[in-house]
Amino acid sequence: FVVTAPQVLDERLPAEGFFRCHRSYCVNINKIREIVPWFNSTYLIRLHDLSFEVPVSRSNIKALRQLMRL
Repeated sequence: FVVTAPQVLDERLPAEGFFRCHRSYCVNINKIREIVPWFNSTYLIRLHDLSFEVPVSRSNIKALRQLMRL
């Protein structure tokens, strides 16, 4: 489940189940299949049931690492 909406919707989602990985994307952490290292120390997130990859912004990398215990 990927939401590409303004941050207003972000406030309505439960904080424990979703992660804003980029200003344009908020992902359901239970749907993360794989986290792929990308260039310039960034990551891409591959999700179950979706064929595209979601970028992780450089400003959210530290939060992603803490969340996923990387």
